[in-house]
Amino acid sequence: MDRNNKPDASSFMIKAEDEVAKGRFSNFAQVGSTPDAFVLDFSFVQGPTGWLLARLMISPQHAKRLSMALAETIAKHEERFGKIDAGPTIQ
Repeated sequence: MDRNNKPDASSFMIKAEDEVAKGRFSNFAQVGSTPDAFVLDFSFVQGPTGWLLARLMISPQHAKRLSMALAETIAKHEERFGKIDAGPTIQ
């Protein structure tokens, strides 16, 4: 969430199991959509083989807010560390 859309920090707490909290590295992502949802697939690809690590389905409204939060965070990152080269894209 961006800073303009944060809920009151005292209003809820998010808990995570240890395995989830450790995180996973994804080097490939795909995005699809239906009228009701955006589908985000995160995978790890090594050579000709890939493994789907997570599939998230979010509302179009949440997808829009996520897009804005990512754009803001990327801009801040580039301001601090330099321009990010997006590299080649897979068609």
